Amino acid sequence: MDYSAVLNGLLPSMGVNISDTTGNISTDDNSHHAKAVEGILTLIGLRGFIPVYGLIGDKLGIEPTYILTAIGVLWAFNKLFRQIYSFIYGIVTEHCMSSIHICNNDGIYMHVMEWLASQPKMVNSRALFAESGYKRVWKDEDIADVARDSSGRYLNFSNQEAKTPPQFSPAIGVHSFWWRGQYYRLQRKRESIFDEAGSGQVFRDQEDIVISCLWRSPEPIKQLLAHAKEQFYSGHQARTIVKRPSTFGRRYPGRCAWHEVANRPVRDIKTVVLDEHQKLQVLADINEYLHPETPRWYANRGIPLRRGYLFHGPPGTGKTSLSFALAGIFGLDIHVISLLEPSLTEEDLNSLFASLPRRCIVLLEDIDTAGLRRSPSQLQSEKDSSNTPDQSKPSKSSARDWKVSDLAKALKKEGEDNKTGISLSGLLNAIDGVASHEGRVLIMTTNSPEQLDDALIRPGRVDLQVAFTNATREQAKELFLTMYEGGQGPPLSTISPSSLCSEKNEASGTSTPTLLNSSSNSSRETASASESGDLDISVEELPAIAARFSAKIPEGEFSPAQIQGYLLKRKKHPLKALEEADKWVEGLVKQKALKTKILQVQ
Repeated sequence: MDYSAVLNGLLPSMGVNISDTTGNISTDDNSHHAKAVEGILTLIGLRGFIPVYGLIGDKLGIEPTYILTAIGVLWAFNKLFRQIYSFIYGIVTEHCMSSIHICNNDGIYMHVMEWLASQPKMVNSRALFAESGYKRVWKDEDIADVARDSSGRYLNFSNQEAKTPPQFSPAIGVHSFWWRGQYYRLQRKRESIFDEAGSGQVFRDQEDIVISCLWRSPEPIKQLLAHAKEQFYSGHQARTIVKRPSTFGRRYPGRCAWHEVANRPVRDIKTVVLDEHQKLQVLADINEYLHPETPRWYANRGIPLRRGYLFHGPPGTGKTSLSFALAGIFGLDIHVISLLEPSLTEEDLNSLFASLPRRCIVLLEDIDTAGLRRSPSQLQSEKDSSNTPDQSKPSKSSARDWKVSDLAKALKKEGEDNKTGISLSGLLNAIDGVASHEGRVLIMTTNSPEQLDDALIRPGRVDLQVAFTNATREQAKELFLTMYEGGQGPPLSTISPSSLCSEKNEASGTSTPTLLNSSSNSSRETASASESGDLDISVEELPAIAARFSAKIPEGEFSPAQIQGYLLKRKKHPLKALEEADKWVEGLVKQKALKTKILQVQ
């Protein structure tokens, strides 16, 4: 093939000195071209390619100058095209595209990333982040996918992680996708910023995503974000979200101050062992407080929009369980705060309360263990201020005695001031201070209400106290039926608010609507377990067996948690639970008499 003729046709103005063989090129021309090429290659830093010049000319019969010229022309066209593309892209981006920026500190960032991870177009992208996949505790599993041990009798989950596929999300960079006929561009970027907020100066990673679309209005992006949020909360109605303070978030107030620690199914309130009237009272009170017209009613009367509840009683009587059930009925998230955390300061506590959503449940468990009481010196100072002696009378104590007592008080006060953590005044300011959050439902639980300071449980901070006691015989019967029937009746979350309000407005308790399970309708609610023959008795026998079982339980001696634990060990054998009840009760009574923690019978 005659390469010279080809290049002559492409670049005719530069092909006048090409011949079919290298022998026809004059020595002067060769020297001239060689020096020119050597100078160009040296100029652009490619002096090492000079030997290639002679090799191409000798072996292929092509003048390398024309190759360099063609490469230069292509390079120039590429630069020109890039300049034109950047100019046009800038005009289109500025005048024809809209974008929305999302920071990873906000909850909508999680909504968008989870939605993107579910899109096939994004999962099949060429640039992805891979993360270890996991299954939630309450996610349904197929028993066929679970392995067995060598005997084939017991389940074996050693290969569970290997069967869990990884999760993929768009990597750092620019991505594009289509949604509902609209083109979108996604840019995910991360940078380290120096932040001086909080108690220290640290570098932290800040990640943002920018979603753009070819539209002058950001309305398509807003619809996309609304769809992603809707998909994220699609199953939220049947779930209860539990959140705790985030170590990162406490230094940076906002929704990022809380992070999700649990996502569990809604708990039916009929599984909580408590007097029916008390249940209805709490439900009606919270339902009225959360009503959309309540804020205006409170504002017109100058009353802070807050509601507090104190659940008190022995351990295992259902205080925390009722909190979860209430969250499920009203569709609220639970925000749990531990006042015993050493790193939690009063400033952090105020920031956490300030970042709460409009309606939520704040749960302070075992508030008595935090030791939030006014110090003896404060109580003594208050007492002294109310009983101030007449200063006109001379003091009978000597100067030396006065100095010793004053020194003792000063040392004691200094020791109290050195205590770290949350003080009683700090908690009170967060609950109902001038800048405290409104609209939340505060629930405090305690095993020893007498140890709480009067200032903490006064009206306005605690509006309703609910007493939990050990199980009665009637409650033991309900526990028995709930355990073996499985609760196939309609959940209480389907009760209309009007029925709760009607209970709230009744002055007397003579006509209480039957909203909860009772012995009268327990026989009508049967479980699939009973019908499938998994139990050792028939469905019709359950009420009678439950009555015989409850007759063996001492009145007010055992907590619901103890009875439930006993039944749970026999969850498919109600007849066996009845037959072994006498022995279990005797062993538990003997254990309490001996004041030992070792169970003789389980």
